[in-house]
Amino acid sequence: MQAIPGTVRRRRRPHPFFDLIRALLLAAALSPLVLSCGREGEKAGEDSANSALSSGFAPVRQTNSSEGESGPAKLWTDIPELVLAVELFNASREDQLIELEYKEDLAGALSDRKADPALAIGRYLKSKKIRDKFQSLEYLFGELYVNQSSFYPNLLALGNVNGRQLFLPVSFNMPAIVFAKGKYRPPGPLLLDLETMGSSARSFNKIEGGGYVRMGFSPRWNPDFLVLYAQAEGVDFREDKKLVWNAEGLDRTVRNLRAWSRGKNTSYLAERDFEFKYLFTPDYQYIAEERALFAYMDSSRLFTLPVEKRGALEFRWFSSKGKIPVDDDMAFAAILRSGKGKSTAETFLKWFFKEENQRKILEKAASTGCMDIAFGLAGGFSSVRSVNERAFPTYYPSMSGQMPSAEQLSMPSTLPPDWPAIKENVVAPWLLESIARNIESVDPDAEFSARMEEYRQNATITSMK
Repeated sequence: MQAIPGTVRRRRRPHPFFDLIRALLLAAALSPLVLSCGREGEKAGEDSANSALSSGFAPVRQTNSSEGESGPAKLWTDIPELVLAVELFNASREDQLIELEYKEDLAGALSDRKADPALAIGRYLKSKKIRDKFQSLEYLFGELYVNQSSFYPNLLALGNVNGRQLFLPVSFNMPAIVFAKGKYRPPGPLLLDLETMGSSARSFNKIEGGGYVRMGFSPRWNPDFLVLYAQAEGVDFREDKKLVWNAEGLDRTVRNLRAWSRGKNTSYLAERDFEFKYLFTPDYQYIAEERALFAYMDSSRLFTLPVEKRGALEFRWFSSKGKIPVDDDMAFAAILRSGKGKSTAETFLKWFFKEENQRKILEKAASTGCMDIAFGLAGGFSSVRSVNERAFPTYYPSMSGQMPSAEQLSMPSTLPPDWPAIKENVVAPWLLESIARNIESVDPDAEFSARMEEYRQNATITSMK
């Protein structure tokens, strides 16, 4: 796909060692006995990582069993950390085994008519283009194999399509506002919104020699935050026949972000100049150096910072109107109608969603060092509430008392599989450009619609080459 001018360069996984973890985990799937994400496993991982990644297939364990309903099941995923769960499951079974296959573009791979996995776990599976491939999972609740009440209700509801539970939630992440320990006293124990941040950010600002040498916060410093804020303000990007959104929410987002720049930091230009001069170090570093008061990062990045860096920070969950907007890259599990080994796939899901087994996965991640570079369970918080409340604080002590209730979470709508590319190449750059203008008369909805159409045309031309 061709990017428009002003493209924001963004990694889907913000952690700088994600490529390494992917290689090591997939290599470890080929050689389970040497699974280690720390230095001890690095050499073993390097020896087989190239072959694992080049083939894209990582059989955790092989068997000569029949490939019928009860034979081995292929699991396709875009979450390499799942190798830990598969390794533990296979070690506990003799007759039903999971074969893991990594797919960078999982939704795209599943759209192929020849796709034959029994089970898929990953992101953007709810797209209208592929959802007909999946079977209903409601019988798992009816037979009490999976405890329906153990999930976050609003997260579970996202997996219900037209009254049928096609997807079970696996993991999710939340947005955090971080600040240096002891340098800011938040008004509450859990949440922090942009309005509350405003007065403290402005008081923190310092001007010397005609320019800012300290600046509390600017939404424009992180393009992902701009998109997150837009969703929280009711833009509600979602999949229809094409991407649609709420025009009033878009207009409100642009006006609020412009008002922040002018009211808190003089102007967009002042924010840009300050960023250019001082924010060339990692965000946790410029926070520690007191160049800025606040920084945004999602939970998957916050909890994979080096322990000594994370220990110098405090955090609150970013909220809007009392709700935490959950990140849009939630992971779901689904069983395909036509896949072989569906009985094994069902057995794996029954096993995976038990609290004691998720505790074992976390313990495995900690003991192998994988937890240092891959957050939580399947890259995020568990969809099982009790795991987050009782198990996570054991491995992430700063999470003690910091897990919000289900009622405090706000879920995004269903998004198309190419949403990450749209967000990176259209939404974030357009928001940056819009808040930089002083012209109030431009119709945000009409302008954004034109930008989306330009992007679609460029993408179509590129795909035809």
